[in-house]
Amino acid sequence: MQTELAVDPIALHQELSMQEPIDIGSSTFMRFVIRLSERLDFDIPREDYPKLATLVGCCDYVKQLR
Repeated sequence: MQTELAVDPIALHQELSMQEPIDIGSSTFMRFVIRLSERLDFDIPREDYPKLATLVGCCDYVKQLR
């Protein structure tokens, strides 16, 4: 089951936490990390989770893997 999030794209500042403006909980963030890991075909270590908390951090993390 997919859940759509009602998000104002303007509220997603690149350096702000994704959890606050989108109002996602830790379980939703974990699903995001799992899906990202599956998509990248790469196990994301738990210590790297904080790097994925912002849009900039997430993009930088993915760039480093390629």
